[in-house]
Amino acid sequence: MNTSMSAILRAEWRWWLPGAALSMLLASVLLSGWPAGLLPGLGVPLDYHHDSLSHAWLVQRAIEGWIFDNPRSGYPFGSNFLDYPGADGASLVLLKLLGLPGWGFQAAMTLYFLGGFGAIFAAAYGAMRAQGLARPLALSAALLFNFAPFHFQRAEHIFLTFYVAVPLFFHVAMQLWRQPPRALRWRDAGLVALGSTGVYYAFFGLLVVATAALARLVRGWDGAVVRRTLAVMSLVLAGVLVNVAPNLAQRHPDGPNMEVAQRGAHEAELLGFKFAQLVMPRIDHRIERWNQYALDYYKQFPLSNENVTSNLGAVASAGLAIMLCAVFAALAGRKVAPPVALLALVVLMLFMFGTAGGFGSLFSQIVSASLRGWNRISIFIAFGALLGGFLVLQGWIRGRGAVVAVAIVLAVAGLLDQTAAPSAPHRAAGQRAFALDRDFVGAIEKSLPAGSAVYQLPYMGFPEVGPRERMEAYDHMAGFLHSRTLRWNYAGMKGREGDLFYRALAQEPMARQLDVMRRLGFAGIYLDRGGYADHGQAAVAELTALLGAAPSLVRADGEVVFFRLHGTAAPLPEGTAALDLMRKAGYLVGPMGKLIDASLADGIDFTRPEVPLFVRKLQGLSVPEPSGRWSDANVARTVTVTFREALPRRFVLKLSGRPFGPNLGKNITIRIDGRSYTRPIDADPFMLNLPVELASGDVRDIDIALPQPASPHELGLGEDRRRLGLLFERLSVASE
Repeated sequence: MNTSMSAILRAEWRWWLPGAALSMLLASVLLSGWPAGLLPGLGVPLDYHHDSLSHAWLVQRAIEGWIFDNPRSGYPFGSNFLDYPGADGASLVLLKLLGLPGWGFQAAMTLYFLGGFGAIFAAAYGAMRAQGLARPLALSAALLFNFAPFHFQRAEHIFLTFYVAVPLFFHVAMQLWRQPPRALRWRDAGLVALGSTGVYYAFFGLLVVATAALARLVRGWDGAVVRRTLAVMSLVLAGVLVNVAPNLAQRHPDGPNMEVAQRGAHEAELLGFKFAQLVMPRIDHRIERWNQYALDYYKQFPLSNENVTSNLGAVASAGLAIMLCAVFAALAGRKVAPPVALLALVVLMLFMFGTAGGFGSLFSQIVSASLRGWNRISIFIAFGALLGGFLVLQGWIRGRGAVVAVAIVLAVAGLLDQTAAPSAPHRAAGQRAFALDRDFVGAIEKSLPAGSAVYQLPYMGFPEVGPRERMEAYDHMAGFLHSRTLRWNYAGMKGREGDLFYRALAQEPMARQLDVMRRLGFAGIYLDRGGYADHGQAAVAELTALLGAAPSLVRADGEVVFFRLHGTAAPLPEGTAALDLMRKAGYLVGPMGKLIDASLADGIDFTRPEVPLFVRKLQGLSVPEPSGRWSDANVARTVTVTFREALPRRFVLKLSGRPFGPNLGKNITIRIDGRSYTRPIDADPFMLNLPVELASGDVRDIDIALPQPASPHELGLGEDRRRLGLLFERLSVASE
């Protein structure tokens, strides 16, 4: 038996190449119908709503340069994407190449999606043949794996649809288990590419490899197997590391972004699949009774989310049942073919990680919560179940004619079960939405000078925010996607300077917003009525009154309008520091809210909601109140003031406030530059003048520890459970 996948693909190209071509054609027909699918349209994307818009944004950024930054989003602050790590470099490079001829993101994504069917078929066929599966059965199983319900249902998250890594990881694992370990060769460097197929696929693939290695070692310890396994895993992890290295290397002056990609361990429990979902018919099944059965289940039972895409299809579900039977048979002492036994073990291990409350939940709680979508492992289960099930089936069938007949029946029945009929209304709705945005944004671009900036209303954070009224999270992407030179304020990274600026500005009166827009060089306003409870009636009326003119452009369906702005400053150059941009706008904002321009000697007036510009961060304080801000030990053990610039070498720290309860008469401790200063809180109100001489030249933190924080609740003074120490009124630094 030839176990070399590359040799098999070279020798049997007359079989798999037509299958790959047929797969792409069939996928196109299933998407667009007959005969429209015979020639896929490249002018309209496959999916144009929800998360597909954010993926389209990434693809267009990659085409224009690369994903990490693009001056056309988040204007004028930019749209640095380094806070959001990912390992989809291989997909993005391919999408960039597909989009370079000038066809745009929509053509690149369509070609990528359809091309994925060809690549997956070839990889699955080669991997299955390498395990001894007869050619007709390998063609049938590869086709079923290629058209798993997962493939179409995940079109919104397009990177997940190119799951060519799945059969490749299984092949690597089976080779490791079956053959004597060998030294690394130059072509093993291709394993690095597997680490560029996404963090999820890389991690799930390593689970398959690790399970196969453990199974091999159970037969007898072999140091060569350990070394080979570690080498394989290291190469895959190197691929992941290459992808995330720019994210890890980022050193933002404000530190980690706590608003982006923050995962909770409980999410692994929510996003794991249930066994019932694996064997459930797909939504939109061709048999209406089965479709209704699935819909009723998801309506009545909890924990239904993206895991509804975990269904395997009837044939793969039968394969899963066979794998479970193989486990029981092995435990009962029955002889099970070694490849089938290994596949059964791998499938069981993958199931235990993917199921709600399984190993994935433990991993998220103990190791890292970054991986939360454990349901996505179902496509690995599908491959293992199909390969194992077909290997068992092959042992039952006698005669080539019977093998061919069974392969054809399973392929046809499985395809009908796993795929939905083309939905002309759904496709037409997406095409209409795309055309509306394309024509409207195109009209805006024609009406403005090249490189103009457009302000989008209402404010929407990015990424991963919920809908606002009838407006979806990424609807504002339309401006960027359908223009080529215009710049847009939307899509600055949530929690960073630009986003904080526009988040605060959105709370200001419209007249104030207009003043800031003009100062920053915006040439127009793009307003989506869907983001307002009153359908934007008040906002449009107010802008019309303030500008003295009605919208100059209205989208064909009336849902989006455009106002031209006159008398604005010239667009600002790229690379201008955020602080300089805010000064230009006459509007200062930081992580703690609105800022004011003040000196160290002026100090921090805690009775005002604004924070001086010289402060980078305040920790350990409760919310602002008219009388000041209380220290709260529930927030942090100490109050820390972090300054933007280094403190002077000699200064007097001045602090005034009012102690709470048991803190009066006790000592307050100030820590600066590694030195502690203890002073009594001897009066109410309390005032401190502390001379300080620093030993080093780059000190930016002042830590203040209160002696005995206590809550009004525990002292019987009310229901306030904050652990208060001192009401901060003012803090200043006077240079000597």
